[in-house]
Amino acid sequence: MILAVVALVSKWSIIQPIHDEIVYKYETNQSLYYVQNPFCNTMHLQQFNVITFPVACLLILIFIVRTKRTSFMRDKCYGYGGPAIPLDFISHIDRKFAAVVFAVCADELLEIMQAAFSDNSSTSVGVILFYLTRLLQVLIMGFRYYPFLAAVYLNTILSLSCATIYAWLDYSIQIVNQGMCQSDYYPTYEDYLDNNTDIIDTFAYYGTGRNLIAIQLCTDIPRFFCLAYINVKLPILLIKKIYYRFWKKISSEKRMLMKLTREQQTFLHISRPDSVEMLYVRNLFRSSDQRPHSQTLVGRIIPKIIYEWRDDFRFSARVLCIYSSIALLLYYVAIQAIIQVLPLLASIEKTFQELLNAITTVFMPVPDVDYAEAEDAATAETSNFPIPHLIRPYLFALLFTFMIIIAQLLVLLANIRRNLFQAFRGDDTELPRRQKSRYISYASGNIHFAGYFIGYLIWGFILTATFVSIICICIEAFIVYGSVRLIEKILKTIIPSILFVFFKQYLNKLLTQYCFLQHHGEVLSLNNRRILMIFIYFNFFLDAFLGFISSIFRLIKSVIAGLIYMSRLDYSPLGRKLETLDGGFSSYCGFIYTECAHRHPVMLVFVSHLYTQLKMKELAMMHMNLNDIKKMKFSSRYRRKWKLAVFLARNPTIVFFRKAFLNQLHIDELHAINDIANNDKTNIQNRLAIYTRRMSATRPSIAFNNISEHYNERKL
Repeated sequence: MILAVVALVSKWSIIQPIHDEIVYKYETNQSLYYVQNPFCNTMHLQQFNVITFPVACLLILIFIVRTKRTSFMRDKCYGYGGPAIPLDFISHIDRKFAAVVFAVCADELLEIMQAAFSDNSSTSVGVILFYLTRLLQVLIMGFRYYPFLAAVYLNTILSLSCATIYAWLDYSIQIVNQGMCQSDYYPTYEDYLDNNTDIIDTFAYYGTGRNLIAIQLCTDIPRFFCLAYINVKLPILLIKKIYYRFWKKISSEKRMLMKLTREQQTFLHISRPDSVEMLYVRNLFRSSDQRPHSQTLVGRIIPKIIYEWRDDFRFSARVLCIYSSIALLLYYVAIQAIIQVLPLLASIEKTFQELLNAITTVFMPVPDVDYAEAEDAATAETSNFPIPHLIRPYLFALLFTFMIIIAQLLVLLANIRRNLFQAFRGDDTELPRRQKSRYISYASGNIHFAGYFIGYLIWGFILTATFVSIICICIEAFIVYGSVRLIEKILKTIIPSILFVFFKQYLNKLLTQYCFLQHHGEVLSLNNRRILMIFIYFNFFLDAFLGFISSIFRLIKSVIAGLIYMSRLDYSPLGRKLETLDGGFSSYCGFIYTECAHRHPVMLVFVSHLYTQLKMKELAMMHMNLNDIKKMKFSSRYRRKWKLAVFLARNPTIVFFRKAFLNQLHIDELHAINDIANNDKTNIQNRLAIYTRRMSATRPSIAFNNISEHYNERKL
């Protein structure tokens, strides 16, 4: 909290001289721009940060050197030199920290996108090179925030120390950079030369006071709070690590846990009684009424009608990272859409009015009115569609759009949990059944899930905002002018057709319920069969016209539903049988199936139990002498064989799947093929009888089929 306030105050002190300079030039009719500090040109070489990026690359190399390999060439270089992953997206380790880091990245990603769409330098350097440069900026942004996540995942004193120093360096540079070099509203000399500034309209709308500075600081509040959290969290983790490392009173169990990797610690935690996976296994055969209520404060506050909080489920780190990025992305879009667009609505209103007048006069002639005498804006007498003042409909449209998008995101979050529970228990009522031939497609879709989610959300926001804005403008025009000829003509055309469709459908329902079905529709059994056949005959020709109108409604409803549900990956507008052709829905299915395969609670509890027993034996052997270890190994060998014999006696079908049985089956198959080649009928019959008895307790064997095929070929 204190760090965020210090950052905001520092930025205020940096921006205030720039604001005063621009205001003085505005009042004296000078060119409106400010000259950047030479530090900005030194730090940003060709729009790339040359200070924090090399430091981040150096830290990544240090982490790679200090990371142990787990599978590839473990005997080389003492096992060190493995890739340092930033985050395990499938698990729920360090979810809050990762979500905060991804939220910070959302702001910079939005700035890169705005620069890509508003920069006019692509004509001079080429379109391909221009967009490759933007992609390189995205990669460099990822490298800059990579050390934070990798250091927390490694969880060593060296990694946390390096990340703490780097975080404080990056935080100080962010304050200077945001205040001195990257201002959203004050144009630089390059912006003035490119005529890429609206500062005059901004001053005319908001005035020359401190409003712009306050708006700029409000925009930066989430960013600086997230950066402050990172700068506080890393030293806390470092202090805890040092404390547990050098504290002499720590138990041997905790010392052994500290030597384990994050994956091993996670496996051990799953077998605890209060873990999420263990709670799921306990509630596996309980109904929703028997399941205990949530013990968390959030679960008690939120009503079950809105969202039922469950203690036996946690979203993975990937879901939290996506939603945190989207939350800050929507916040920045809302600020920019309100602050930067409102001063331009007057000119946009005139442009729209001229465009609509030119289009509507082609289809609808305007009455003979002296338009030159109307000095004000267009009215109902001078235009077929007079545009009202856009401020009120624009703000209402923006508000409704955000409400729709937020509602869709919350519904999608609940659907992700429901679909995961369905995948855990093998229910395919909503998602298509998992097929082995599509495993590669599922894995590829899982990789694209986050990118598709954000891309679909952006397009959904744009299309929904456009659609809602048109509706709000039409309503505002009726409220202001009372009559709009273009809309009235459209309504006069479509309302009779709508009324006819509704009347025909309602009439069919009444006749079906009270005339053509028995017991008034409670039984699906026909009544008055002859009258029904006559009615269907005449209705056959009438419904041809009705079907034409219904097809138009179907197209309109599909477009509206596609606009509203664009931000939902769990919904496919192509329909159930063509949903696999939808890239967004395929990526969602891949995400659900991958999460189910690697985060199934029953599987994790089982593996955790086995791993916990193994570690308990290792800990017990640490406190035993050599003779006790030999006796324990000797006794455990026979104890293990006895347990195996009891297990196979209770489950006899598992015998046919053991390694020794399968190896013997392969040897017998070779002998049988040799007997077939030698035409030894007696041995062939005996071996086929043995195979028949062995396979009667399990599924048909490939070896049995091979022997039968060789015997039939030899016989022919």
